[in-house]
Amino acid sequence: MGRTHVFARFAIACWLLLIATSAFAQTPVPVPPEEIPPTDGPKPVPVNPDELPPDQRPPEQKPPEQQKPPEQQKPPEQKPPEQKPPEQKPPEQKKPPIVIPPPRELSKVKDEVVIRAAPEVQIDQAAAQTPLMGGEVIKSMVVEGNKKTDSDTVIYISGLEKGDSFSAGDAKVAKDKLVSCGLFKEVTVYWSMVPEGVKVHLQVQDKHSWIIAPAFYNQPTNVGGGVGFGENNLFGQNQKLLLYGQVATGDSFFIGAWVIPSIANTRWYAQFDTFLKTARNIEYASPTAYLDISDKENPNAGSNPIAVRESRIHYLNGGVKVGIELFRGLKIDGRFRAAKVSFVDDSLELSEATGDKSPVLGTDVQEDPMNAGKPIVPGGEGWDVSTEETISLDRRANYYGIQTGYKVGFSFEKSLGGMSDFDYWLAGVSIYKAKKILDRHNLVGKFFTGYGHNLPFQQEYQTGGTSMRGWLNAQFRGNLKVSGTVEYSLPILPELFGLSIRGLVFWDSAYTTFTKDTDSLERQAEARRNYLPNADARGLDAFKNSVGVGTRFYLRQIVLPLLGLDVGYGLEARDVQVYLAIGLTD
Repeated sequence: MGRTHVFARFAIACWLLLIATSAFAQTPVPVPPEEIPPTDGPKPVPVNPDELPPDQRPPEQKPPEQQKPPEQQKPPEQKPPEQKPPEQKPPEQKKPPIVIPPPRELSKVKDEVVIRAAPEVQIDQAAAQTPLMGGEVIKSMVVEGNKKTDSDTVIYISGLEKGDSFSAGDAKVAKDKLVSCGLFKEVTVYWSMVPEGVKVHLQVQDKHSWIIAPAFYNQPTNVGGGVGFGENNLFGQNQKLLLYGQVATGDSFFIGAWVIPSIANTRWYAQFDTFLKTARNIEYASPTAYLDISDKENPNAGSNPIAVRESRIHYLNGGVKVGIELFRGLKIDGRFRAAKVSFVDDSLELSEATGDKSPVLGTDVQEDPMNAGKPIVPGGEGWDVSTEETISLDRRANYYGIQTGYKVGFSFEKSLGGMSDFDYWLAGVSIYKAKKILDRHNLVGKFFTGYGHNLPFQQEYQTGGTSMRGWLNAQFRGNLKVSGTVEYSLPILPELFGLSIRGLVFWDSAYTTFTKDTDSLERQAEARRNYLPNADARGLDAFKNSVGVGTRFYLRQIVLPLLGLDVGYGLEARDVQVYLAIGLTD
């Protein structure tokens, strides 16, 4: 009974096995093309041309063809074991996917896609907006779009160097420098990933760098015009060349300057300049009151003094400057200059009457003891030779008329005793700060203070005119000056064809006077200066202020503004002055 029971179990198991195998063999018949690939592991291999080399793939397709006859030979029990080996072959077929060559080929294709395609997408869409994670080493740099500016000059101006650590912040700083130099209409800085670092791209579009233009200006006591040539990118190396001459009722002069911002793309820079001037000097009585225009004791003075002496000076000057930029914006330089100073004797005279006020010889102006009836010459003549040392930190940027950043400078100038006919020194500190507001608005603040010892006439500090709008040119003089300016500008109209029109409001303040006793003969001898009476004003008498409005016309393709118009109101003078400049206005 036990054996029969076992035999029955065995027969039932074999019958069930035959049913299962027959059912398994019948499944691929109705849908051979769709179900065979997912059930049989080796069939995806022929689809990939890279896997054709294995020789076992074609014969593996034959077993399914041999499985169809076994469906008719279901009774024989030997066929199921013959079919089991093919069922056990899949483990043998799993070996090819484990083979290393096919995965390597697929990974190579992916790597090529990442290297060639992905960086291009990052450059066009996200390079300038998505900051790098940390710093990357600059492996190479390329300049694109430049037609005149030398590529080495573009790279030098950007401040970037191969081998430096680079981040998104560095890209912004580089763009600021390229825009601020004034050579380019458009600037784009971006990067692409390369092995072990980044490749930095500097895309620029050159501005029209030179201009020949007439100039006309109308200022209080000075009306004239001229013509100038300005090249802002000489030799394509960011060098500046300016040649300008003018003839006017006040100042007629010629200026020539050649500025080399970088000698052979190094940190050293140089400047050569000449200034040849013949100018009419108008001196005004010293202020004797702060707000009172009429001073009974000094009717020609008060808070708004009148002109009392006129003369003409010839000033022929030339100089050379050499300096080094230690790091970003920090510069130290020295300048040597020499000038020949002389006065035209026939030009010495009292000024014409101003309204109902006229200068009086002997009261408002000293009489020349050697020439009766003539006012004494303002100062001495001879060679004025000096050296000047300057240190400055300049972190300013200029975005097409919008200024940001700051500049701080200190200067010291001293005459050379063995070569100069004058013995003096002067020192000054200047501070400049600009801030962008509301995207296109600009707030600018300026401060200056200077002091000089034994200053000759041609070196004295002056206040008035464009340096103090609302007052006459050089209306106040002294060896001490403290001044400040606040300007707020904004666009009046949208930019059209590169033309930008901006309006501004301003406040000017200054304190200018002589600190020593100007009536002292010893002081006059040391400075070789013949001062006007009461030149050493004290208290608030020398403190002057003005407010006003103005406009500027800028052309994006040209470096300098084309037109400037300011209307200033002198608070203590209670008078309005207009300043107009057309052409080369800076």
